[in-house]
Amino acid sequence: MQIVNNSVIYLGSSILNKMIPFLLLPILTKYLSPKEYGILSIYIIMITVYTAFISMAMHTNISRNFFKISKQELSLYIGNMFIILSFTFIIYLIITYLITLQFTTIFSIPSNWLLLIPFISSMIMINEMNTTILRNEQRAYMFGLFEISNTIVKLGVTILLLLAFSYGWYSQVFGILTGSLVFFIVGLVYMYKRDYINLKYNKEKVKDILSISVPLIPHLLGAIVIAMSDRLFIENMVSIEAVGIYSVGYMFGMVVMLFTDAFIKAWSPWFYQNLSTPTQSKKKKIVKYTYVYIVAIFILAIAISLIGELILPYFVDERFYGASEFILWVSLGYAVQGVYKIFFPYLVHISKTSFLAFSTIVAAILNLAFNYVLIKYYGTIGAAYATILAFAVSAILVFWYQSKHYPMPWNLKRIDVDE
Repeated sequence: MQIVNNSVIYLGSSILNKMIPFLLLPILTKYLSPKEYGILSIYIIMITVYTAFISMAMHTNISRNFFKISKQELSLYIGNMFIILSFTFIIYLIITYLITLQFTTIFSIPSNWLLLIPFISSMIMINEMNTTILRNEQRAYMFGLFEISNTIVKLGVTILLLLAFSYGWYSQVFGILTGSLVFFIVGLVYMYKRDYINLKYNKEKVKDILSISVPLIPHLLGAIVIAMSDRLFIENMVSIEAVGIYSVGYMFGMVVMLFTDAFIKAWSPWFYQNLSTPTQSKKKKIVKYTYVYIVAIFILAIAISLIGELILPYFVDERFYGASEFILWVSLGYAVQGVYKIFFPYLVHISKTSFLAFSTIVAAILNLAFNYVLIKYYGTIGAAYATILAFAVSAILVFWYQSKHYPMPWNLKRIDVDE
């Protein structure tokens, strides 16, 4: 089956691409102190935050329209995404510059290093647009080639600067910057040669893009708060060294996300294609695969946590052994997030992304409260508990809204009887 074959390819390439932190762990934990590793973790969080605001997940519009409109019209959508991205990049670059004039450090990061982030975030978005097109074209092998090559560039530059030039935590920043720049250029050339870029300004297309993407800003920001605010709470309530140790355990738990991301990348084009001409038979098939996926990710989370705790002492410096206590809880948290991800496309399909913003902001606000209370009473491990609870709130709200506005045959007994 095509979705399974593509999932395997996406999984392999995503593992190689997103396992950069794992591949670097033995080196980084040897050459960086827990404090330096904590600063690096927060810098990567900042990149994610900027990317949410600058890009507004505009690539979602590509998947949403890919099977509905002609290639010529799609190229006009993409060209207008470029125009919007140019404006958001300039706006946030100016804001960042003004911030650097007021502060010397932000969350333990030298403020002048923040100026790189708008460039990195914009380039990441261009590459994301290109790989989204490849996924919808079912060109999984080409997608894999792009992802793996990106990984090699980032990994190579990071190791070179860390070992040969002793650049410390800055080494991975330059690795990310170099990989983003290379594949920003490659993505532009590839999309242009395939006639996917039409830079003619179109007011209606801009309005349509923004109507989907602007509501995703609070959604994305809320998701970032849920996934990453824990590090900021730990820095302020415990220590920056604790952030470094927690982040190592977090990376092991995040392996679950590699699998859920890979599956969703294969799932989304198939899902949108089936619901572009929905039938009861197609809906039943979607429901069955959804249940299999949910059971599988929780089994996977438990397996990953057990393996992670076993291999941790062989993978990191002894200063980071305390990370083992976080792996199970972070794994379960990302399994819950995986449930949320399977329902996310429904709301994009019915153009109800505004509720995504509402649900995620509610979960994010609760997450801030959970973090404060649970870290205060349980220490650093409380941050992992807070993440699970917040992801659960978000998943429950999105499932409830999907069931109300786009009914699916979720009753398994009824499916079996009908068939």
